[in-house]
Amino acid sequence: MSLNYLIWTFVKPSHLILLVAILGVVLWRKPLGRWCRGAAVILIIAFGLVPTAAWLMRPLETRFPIPPEGRVDGIVVLAGSEIVKLSEVYGQPQVGSMGDRLLTFLTLAARYPDARLVYSGETGARIGRDVILGAGVDPDRVRFEDNSTDTCESARATRELVQPAPDERWLLVTSSFHLPRAMGCFRAANWEVVPYPADFRRGPSAFAWELVGNLQDLDLAAHEWLGLVYYRLRGYTHELFPGPHRL
Repeated sequence: MSLNYLIWTFVKPSHLILLVAILGVVLWRKPLGRWCRGAAVILIIAFGLVPTAAWLMRPLETRFPIPPEGRVDGIVVLAGSEIVKLSEVYGQPQVGSMGDRLLTFLTLAARYPDARLVYSGETGARIGRDVILGAGVDPDRVRFEDNSTDTCESARATRELVQPAPDERWLLVTSSFHLPRAMGCFRAANWEVVPYPADFRRGPSAFAWELVGNLQDLDLAAHEWLGLVYYRLRGYTHELFPGPHRL
């Protein structure tokens, strides 16, 4: 378990709200406890009942549209949808709420039978392999990059693996809210792929009266916005909020 994962576990917005609520109960008779209980109520309303999560998620999900059809030389899908523990327990591949990444990848693989295929990411690589090959994809078509531990490592490692020609058109499949950060990484790796969003979470209404769902989206959106800032500050990317190139 990486240090970054541990840090995020403690600073995740929904976990912070829960921690404030717990402190409010533990310190019930103290002034700080009353303050924590009040703060927990305000935070739940602000992030669970008011469409704050939708406002944060919407710009990420709509940043890149689904591209028009055309020639496709290759397709890359990024890891992140696999549930490693349950897959090990039950002996069959399990994917979570971001499983649409793999579904979209398989759909595109069938639509473009001559395209080269790449699955990229260390986490859940064996699961991704089981899903893709189990769906009947020809093993000779697909390469598995299983050494990268974050998005920018995936971009560099995948480019090195496939050595794309300058005139080749490659699609990058990942969750729509993850595409801005992913595109920043691939551009930093000097590879202008075509973004192909999957795993949409918000429709045109942009909001649902679901406390748990809103808090889950709050965590995802916060992770991406913080990731965009962190990657830019560390020099991993060259753009703070990558968007479509307008010619």
